Amino acid sequence: MKLQHRGFTLIELIVVLVLIGVLAVSVVPRFFDASGTSEYLYRDQALNILRRVQIQAMQCTDCGSQGVIVQSDRIYSGTNACLNDATHLCIAPRDSSTITVTKTGFNMQLNFDSNGRPLSNCATGSCRITIQGAVALPICIEAEGYIHPC
Repeated sequence: MKLQHRGFTLIELIVVLVLIGVLAVSVVPRFFDASGTSEYLYRDQALNILRRVQIQAMQCTDCGSQGVIVQSDRIYSGTNACLNDATHLCIAPRDSSTITVTKTGFNMQLNFDSNGRPLSNCATGSCRITIQGAVALPICIEAEGYIHPC
């Protein structure tokens, strides 16, 4: 009677250990590292604020747009208070602790007309807001009013 040996060969075990080692070194740290994640969240919130103020300017043509105020550490609309109601929009300070904001093409406030076009220097070209942290994520505001990540 022949005995059948079942199991793995030494070469199969070494190949599996090498694959596990490669995965442990290259892929696994990405699951536990959140660097760059807060910038994407901040950019998405900034895009939402810009688009909401633009829509409010298009819907209420005689109200006068409050505009979006862009500072080096925050982006908000309305007063400096972070109420997040219909007229006071902001990004919570907890989401901006490691982020700086730079702007090109306009001074401090970005207003929109009744067609959703920017009323500042963006009318002659493109305005840009850059969210800077572990990575730099720009937002472009085109002269026609198109707001997008660029």
